[in-house]
Amino acid sequence: EIFWRLPLNGLCTAARMHDAQAECVCGSSAPGRQHHYWDCPIATTVVQNISDNLPAAWCSRPATRSAILRRHLWLMHTPAGPRRMYQGVWKVVCLAALNAMDVGRKAAL
Repeated sequence: EIFWRLPLNGLCTAARMHDAQAECVCGSSAPGRQHHYWDCPIATTVVQNISDNLPAAWCSRPATRSAILRRHLWLMHTPAGPRRMYQGVWKVVCLAALNAMDVGRKAAL
């Protein structure tokens, strides 16, 4: 459910429900999908963990930014690299990552 709601902004977040008093566990007020699934320390930890564990053969690692971009997780696009990762494997990684972020989001409620 989370996968099809995320790109369409169909998740019940404080920003979408216009609840200015809701806070994330990190202290952000009225967080939306961008916060919960990308900017929050919980989400950045998940993304960093995936990025750190991807072999260089499967994704390019620019020194200035993470090997994983938002579209890689939200839209399940495999990261570019010298070798192409199997799409089915990447989908499992994305679903597990989004689930971990969602658990963190719901812990804040």
